[in-house]
Amino acid sequence: MAQSTTNLGKIHVFPSESLYNQFKDIIADNDLALLKDDGAYIVAALLEQNGYVKFSNGLILQWGYSKSCTVKFPIRFPSQVFFCGIVLDTSYGYEFGPDQLSPKDLNISGFTKYRADFPKCWWIAVGM
Repeated sequence: MAQSTTNLGKIHVFPSESLYNQFKDIIADNDLALLKDDGAYIVAALLEQNGYVKFSNGLILQWGYSKSCTVKFPIRFPSQVFFCGIVLDTSYGYEFGPDQLSPKDLNISGFTKYRADFPKCWWIAVGM
C-alpha cells in the first residue's frame, strides 16, 4: 500500500478491492482511500523532442526528430513494434516516393532510413 501525507490526512492507494477491504476499518476519517483501476495509466515518460510514454498495460509510444540515417529509439521495445511512421522535414524541398518514407530494417531498438541521403525527419513508433 503506497501512501503520501497531505494536510487533510493521508492518501492510500490500494491495488485491489480485496486489499482495500482488509484495511478500510483502520483508515482515519480524514484519510482518502483510492482504488487503482484496471485501466492503462502512464508509468514512465520522457517528454522531450526524442521521447516516449510507457503505459501500465505495456503499450509504448515513442517519437523523435532525426538527422542521421540510423535512428535508435529512446528506449528499446520489450517485444515488438506495431507501427513506425516517418514525416519529412519539407523545408529542404526534397521529394521522395511513398516507399522511401517507410522505415527500413525496423526492429525493437530502432530503424534505418530508406536512403543515406534522406533529409531530416520526424518519426513516431508504437509497440510493446
